[in-house]
Amino acid sequence: MRVRVFGLVFFLASLTMTGMAQEGFPLIGTWSGDWGPTAAQRTQVLIEMAWDGKIISGTINPGYPDAAPLQVATLDSTKWAVHLEADSRDDRGNSVRVIVDGKLENIGSPNRTLSGTWTRGNVKGAFKLTRQ
Repeated sequence: MRVRVFGLVFFLASLTMTGMAQEGFPLIGTWSGDWGPTAAQRTQVLIEMAWDGKIISGTINPGYPDAAPLQVATLDSTKWAVHLEADSRDDRGNSVRVIVDGKLENIGSPNRTLSGTWTRGNVKGAFKLTRQ
């Protein structure tokens, strides 16, 4: 009986560990949330990110007129710090630099969060994104 119980516990533990291992690179996926200079002035944002084993790639607001492919994307896994840079477009079509500096939280959760400072041109504010 003990052998069966031990086997069942071992099996369930291995399923849990396998599920966690399949999460993969912590930035992969679609992230949604908002950013803005004040609590009242917020802009919805969506970021899709991928990882090929060496390079983080992605797009801020894919499918929208102001879509911006990531030009710089780094993750410092010792601090879970994320840095992103992209060139977006304003309402007139002019190039606007976007710089995102944040920290990953709830790393073990499928719905982990990324929050910090978002700068678009000369406007700086706070952001919070959740992985979908």
